[in-house]
Amino acid sequence: MKKILIALLLLTSYANAQEESAISSKKNEFRIDVLSAVLSSKISLSYERFLENDFSVGININYSDSKKLTEDFEDGYTNNLAKYEFNPYVRYALSKSKTRYYFAEVFGSYNGGDFKEIIREENGGTAIYTTKISNYTDFGAGACLGYKMYFNDSFALELLVGFGYNFANTDKSPDKISRVGINLGYRF
Repeated sequence: MKKILIALLLLTSYANAQEESAISSKKNEFRIDVLSAVLSSKISLSYERFLENDFSVGININYSDSKKLTEDFEDGYTNNLAKYEFNPYVRYALSKSKTRYYFAEVFGSYNGGDFKEIIREENGGTAIYTTKISNYTDFGAGACLGYKMYFNDSFALELLVGFGYNFANTDKSPDKISRVGINLGYRF
């Protein structure tokens, strides 16, 4: 019985090592954020390149043209409407497994969209208030924590939560930026 138990343990550790080496040989991954697509009609795509020593680098691109968010902006519930975002990032795997692991991420953000403000205009001694819509762009930085797991050596499921702050144009842009998502991906 001991011999059978030892043989099973060796076999499972060998299978796990084979799976981890198969994952390690694949250095590229594409992902799509299904949470953003379902909840806010936002397209969010990511590319990640895996480096040595548990590090990876990548870029995330978001574009939003949601009818609901546009209606909220037009109805005055919010004064800025984010349209696009480019997020380069660096990740470090906190777990030693290559198939299921936690990670920490530091990201930058270049984002932009529309800003709406009510301004007062003088017209021959009469003051009128009008709504002015302008564009904004801003730079920010933040951090994330997440968990990633692989199925069949290539298919990924990733959970991600993170926040950051804009720096340059905070009178028009949102003060806080977020990276929250449930991503499905393919590693090759």
